[in-house]
Amino acid sequence: MAQTEIPVNDALAMLKKDFKKEEITRSLEARGYTLQQIADAMNQAEIKQGVQRNMPGQEEGYQDLDIPMPEQAPPEAMQQQAAPQQNSYQQYAPQYQMPTQAAVNYDEVQALVEQIVEEKWKEMMKSVGDISIFKARVSDDMEAVKQELLRTQKRLEDLQVAVLGKVKDYNESVLGIGNDMKALEQVFSKIMEPLVSNVKELGKITEELKKK
Repeated sequence: MAQTEIPVNDALAMLKKDFKKEEITRSLEARGYTLQQIADAMNQAEIKQGVQRNMPGQEEGYQDLDIPMPEQAPPEAMQQQAAPQQNSYQQYAPQYQMPTQAAVNYDEVQALVEQIVEEKWKEMMKSVGDISIFKARVSDDMEAVKQELLRTQKRLEDLQVAVLGKVKDYNESVLGIGNDMKALEQVFSKIMEPLVSNVKELGKITEELKKK
């Protein structure tokens, strides 16, 4: 579930425990924080950590500050010196200025992104295996498919040649039958001509016999 607040306190607590930035990033990312939120949190946590480290030194500075005390004077003189003395304290007191929030360190964000990308790449490599082996396997599969397509194309070409051969044989057979029919017709015509002549002769003989 996505988080809306910047986890500054969580990042600060882990920094105090000497957690590495990568460990902090993984922990906060697992809890649903974005890389931008994590980077902002780490920047603010580092600022707070630096302030907390500097604060004791500042307090000691206040305690060790040696301010000269004036000599004993009458009450009227002490009252007159009170205001200048206060101004002197203010001049001696060091002024501590809270650091402003640092801008987002884009180098750190880029490093985090590169780290996450590298982890995702390693996970993918574990699931896929060696990329060279994977490429070789894909290349072998493609070559096998190519060879199968060539064999299929060769079978289709052979089938086409066979069909054309059968059609040619059929045409030749039809032509042969036509030639045989013509030859048979010629034979019949040669046989029928003498028969017709004989029939005509028999007819004439029959007519002559009837007349006698």
